[in-house]
Amino acid sequence: MNDEQKNFNKERTLMRRFILCGLCLVPLFLWGCGSKESVSTEKPPKASSQISEERQVEVMEVFPKAISYTLTAVGSLKTPEHVKISPKKAGIIDKILVREGESVRKGQVLVQLDNIDARLQVERAEARVREAEASLDTNRNTLARYRNLFESKVIAEQTFDDIKLKVKLDEARLALAKTELNMARQNLLDHQIVSPIDGVINLKIASLGEHVNVAPKDEIMTIVQMDPLELEFYIPENWAGRVRPGSRIQFSVRAFSEETSTAVLNFISPTADPATRNVKMKAIAPNPHHRLKPGFFAEVTVPTGSSPNGIAIPESAIMSQEGKLFVFAVREGMAHRREVEPGIRFDGKVEIVKGVQKGEKIVTVGHEQLTEGTKVKIQPK
Repeated sequence: MNDEQKNFNKERTLMRRFILCGLCLVPLFLWGCGSKESVSTEKPPKASSQISEERQVEVMEVFPKAISYTLTAVGSLKTPEHVKISPKKAGIIDKILVREGESVRKGQVLVQLDNIDARLQVERAEARVREAEASLDTNRNTLARYRNLFESKVIAEQTFDDIKLKVKLDEARLALAKTELNMARQNLLDHQIVSPIDGVINLKIASLGEHVNVAPKDEIMTIVQMDPLELEFYIPENWAGRVRPGSRIQFSVRAFSEETSTAVLNFISPTADPATRNVKMKAIAPNPHHRLKPGFFAEVTVPTGSSPNGIAIPESAIMSQEGKLFVFAVREGMAHRREVEPGIRFDGKVEIVKGVQKGEKIVTVGHEQLTEGTKVKIQPK
């Protein structure tokens, strides 16, 4: 093959390659043009863009209402009376008429001491009284007769005076005999040991047949008053001026944690504890069924006043940032951040002392996604 033929074949090969490359680039060019055209024509409508910027929230409208202020404290229940029973007279225990845990009434006989000697003393004193009464009656009758005789001048004045003296002596003897009888009867009563209060037998110490002494006194049993009980607690000195005697106190104990009991404040200490600066309080707690026990710890709620036009919002509506508390209020479809000052907390709500006004709508759900000026849409509850 000559040189001319070789050059012709090379040129034809290059031409074929050029045509093939051109055919490959045409679809790519057409596809690129089509993509550009589709992007430029598909634009979202303006209304859809605005809706996507709005945040869905729930709100509550603020209305003033009465708020009661309370103070919590820890206290304990105590018995107002804890009496140790001892005998007035030494003797042997003849009968024990009550058991531990038994309720007793004031004046009820608890223990009977052996009283044979005391009964004999009463009988002797009664005999002396009867003797003195008989002597006095005799001499009074004699005095009546002698008065008539003296007035008739049958007997001398000295005889009349003697019988008058006997009457006076008999009157004195009768009075003495009656006094001794009363003492003997009291001695007999002292052989019965009675309850000085209404209460419950807490501890029985002595036993049947045991000899008990007066000095030093032997304890026989103890009685505690169970109704009412005394609730004792302390509050800080800065709150003491807000508490008044007669206030109704709410408290609960662990034994009945789901129940709330009531007591009436009846004592405020005139002094504060110099170590803690706390003030002692006492309240009377009714306990008719003896379910509450002396020694129980109590969680106490003390009323300290009220506000007739307070503002309270759910605690979950408040947010915190950099040590400050704030909420979001909705006005004209926009969220506005409000810094607030909280008061007391109660039942999942917080009193707002400053930062929220009557009639404002406060965001309660959805406030986590809000910033100042965010457009919002209020959802019905």
